[in-house]
Amino acid sequence: MFTIGQQITKENYTQAAIWCNQNGAHIEPQNGSYVIAANPAPAEPTAQERVQAKELQTGLTRAVRELVLAENSGASDYVKELAQELETWAAVLRE
Repeated sequence: MFTIGQQITKENYTQAAIWCNQNGAHIEPQNGSYVIAANPAPAEPTAQERVQAKELQTGLTRAVRELVLAENSGASDYVKELAQELETWAAVLRE
């Protein structure tokens, strides 16, 4: 029905807006008219954002990771793997 780069008129603006919402696009002004444009790709999360999200998801803050990774901690292999993965990501931030 619509395509990226297509000029929009008053008559088809509403239908174009609906199409844009369903197809990852938006309407923007361009040279005195309105045109359908693709939405930009979402930005990749930073290392800090990834670490924070994983900490919130797992509850493995730095202090908890240190306890989990300590010798004879009694933590399961699964939890140790998660903690080690997070520590690897976090090490980049501490450099």
